Amino acid sequence: MIIVAASDLSGVTDAVTGALQSGDIYIAPGVKSADALTNALTDVVPADGSIAVVVLPADADLGAAFDLELLDRITREVPQKTVVLALGDDLQAASSAIDTKEALFIANTNETAAGGDTQAALVETVQQIVEATPSAPGGSGAGGGADWLLPVVIGGVVLLAAAGTAIGLLARRRRTPASVTASDPVPADIRLRVDRLRELQVDYARVPGDAVAAQTAAGIDALASHVEQLFLRLDAKADADQIALAEAEYSDKLARLVAALEPDYLLDLLTRPDLWDAPDERIGEVREALDGLTTQIVDNIKQVNARKGLLFQVSLDSLIGRSELRDWERQFNQGSKE
Repeated sequence: MIIVAASDLSGVTDAVTGALQSGDIYIAPGVKSADALTNALTDVVPADGSIAVVVLPADADLGAAFDLELLDRITREVPQKTVVLALGDDLQAASSAIDTKEALFIANTNETAAGGDTQAALVETVQQIVEATPSAPGGSGAGGGADWLLPVVIGGVVLLAAAGTAIGLLARRRRTPASVTASDPVPADIRLRVDRLRELQVDYARVPGDAVAAQTAAGIDALASHVEQLFLRLDAKADADQIALAEAEYSDKLARLVAALEPDYLLDLLTRPDLWDAPDERIGEVREALDGLTTQIVDNIKQVNARKGLLFQVSLDSLIGRSELRDWERQFNQGSKE
């Protein structure tokens, strides 16, 4: 096994994805009862390379990065269509073979039912995902004599054509972002802000040689991902009241923050501070708001995972007093409606 610094997310990702190129199970150094866990998973993980299982020790120092980024990085880089990830007894799952919300629901349900028994939760999660996967063994191949005769009736040419179509579909079915699925769990007004955040992230990343702009780009990217994760998990675990509460809270706060991140404000402050009064103060306000909102959303995700009610503490009052931000917010809202 490859030993990596637990606090280094890139190192963990490289170790995991490297191992999953040639196998379907990765158990990190430091995981208790690793041999028994490996044997139990080997018995249930399909041999067709469709499911990967990753287990990290409970004391891995990844913080919020584990909850919100590691699984996404792994699923983008490994050949398996479904990935089940455990940090201690905390389970997650993502899939392009079945709906990711269903995979996450299966993992969370078994995590709760197992009461801290990671091995039992993982084994049951893998078995249920296999059963839920349309191409799972036994799902549709148990026919009798009529099934055997069907290819003869159809003819070889039709079968070859069908195979070609299937190959084409598989080539195009790589994981798609939640924003382009028909059942996006992110409410429309929140999705509008998230999409704008991703556009702004590119603008900040393009500023040459500016450490603050680079940090802001990374912060914007993290915030957008965290918002999507919050509503994905709310959709899988919470009731409608909690979802409505989160939508009402973040629709307003994201609107204010997006206005502050627009090129005419923070980006202009960073590139032309000589044209502004108190530029350092203004820059500090926006960065504090970005960090504070991200921290609150991560806390909310942890509350959802623990099946607790959402609590909100962060205030963006420092941004409310900037009249230019209110004007730009109104312009953005008007433009989005048009």
